[in-house]
Amino acid sequence: MIHLRQVRAEDEAFLFALFSTSREAEFAPLPQSQCETLLRLQYQAQCRDYAARFPHSEDFIVEFCGRTAGRLLLNREASELRVVDIAVAPELQRRGIASALLNSLISEAKAARITLRLSVWHGNPAVALYRRLGFRPRTGSATHLELEWRPGS
Repeated sequence: MIHLRQVRAEDEAFLFALFSTSREAEFAPLPQSQCETLLRLQYQAQCRDYAARFPHSEDFIVEFCGRTAGRLLLNREASELRVVDIAVAPELQRRGIASALLNSLISEAKAARITLRLSVWHGNPAVALYRRLGFRPRTGSATHLELEWRPGS
């Protein structure tokens, strides 16, 4: 069973750990203390960036079978839904959590007749999931791919 709840102050350690799991390999050659410092700086920069670009976004903790499983940062506007960030803890991936969340958002976008958008690193394995759910490329950069799902697609 999947449940969303608003992020609370006590979720900060979990959110940092979740962020870190997707970036640890980049810093593996560095001493642990340097790795921790760089990850903390990147995490804080990402938080500031999200707050500046999406000041009205909703920040959710994803719970799966009573366990803290991930994060969904969602920005709702009249013309689009934007998945600002979606992440599932590595030990809980491949259990349909992200698919269920995205299918729910697709249903919401379909009912409202608006576009659902997200951005993902080119090398992220989740790209296959997004394409399978009907997301199509919109634009891209050297590092990211902008994908969207449109009603009727």
